[in-house]
Amino acid sequence: SFFGLGVLATPHAAPAIMEPGEYEAIVARASAGNNVAAIDLLQSMRTHKIHQPELVLLHGGRLLGTCARKLGNELWTVMEQVFYAAVEVGADDWRDYCLKQLMRKFPNSTRVERLKGIQQEGRGNWEEAKTIYKKILTDKPEDTITQKRMIAMFKQRGKISEAIDAINSYLETFSVDSEVWHELAELYIEAGSLQRAVFCFEELMVSNPRSMYHMLTYAELLYSTGDFELSRKYFSLASYLDGACLRALWGLYAVNMALAEKDKSNDKMSDLQIFVTERLQAAYKDVGSHGRVAVSLLGGSAS
Repeated sequence: SFFGLGVLATPHAAPAIMEPGEYEAIVARASAGNNVAAIDLLQSMRTHKIHQPELVLLHGGRLLGTCARKLGNELWTVMEQVFYAAVEVGADDWRDYCLKQLMRKFPNSTRVERLKGIQQEGRGNWEEAKTIYKKILTDKPEDTITQKRMIAMFKQRGKISEAIDAINSYLETFSVDSEVWHELAELYIEAGSLQRAVFCFEELMVSNPRSMYHMLTYAELLYSTGDFELSRKYFSLASYLDGACLRALWGLYAVNMALAEKDKSNDKMSDLQIFVTERLQAAYKDVGSHGRVAVSLLGGSAS
């Protein structure tokens, strides 16, 4: 993720989808002390971008401590994976050990140099980390990962306006980076700049127009900024694409209520609201007490 500590999976062909229970079975075998399963577990976490740093540290640390030589070509990948996990959970000994080994193996690596910056971030030495990153960018200004680490430091320190400025500067060069557009939108929402967040999600919609998450968040932002008509169109589209999506149905219900207040004589709007209400009532019909609470919120919109 953008403000996470890196993704180790190498982007080749799309990974095969894991079968239900497959991951849990690997975890169980690894937890029973099976080293082959522990290696498979770490590979699966990298491939499928599963974020569980405690498990990485537990099983990766065991592999490094008891059978590092058996890892073969996987050794340095696991070493880096354990480093990232150690930074996240605050395991300073493992963090420093892994970095020391990686520095010894790859003394001239930009990737390892970046790990030094992350180590300094973990220690709270922001200026030292910044110095390391700036040196990397002097040699490789196209290094987007290091640029993102620079931006991440602003957010970690609560400097939202500086993070926003840095992201906007980044997007002047890398304008198609959807991950960064999403991060900028989140920062604008945090800062209360909803109109600017709307613009960010418009960019995201262009890059992935069928993403339900983008579509629904865009519709919700439009609703929050008072653009009820456009909001209704996107909630309607989301409901059409997934008729069982409660988030879309509740959004459509809310925006219809807002539009109905402006034009109470609109029969089409009334019919649409009745349709949405009936769909919501059906969805909550047999789901217990919380379903009854949800239905009660619908009031008398439909009989």
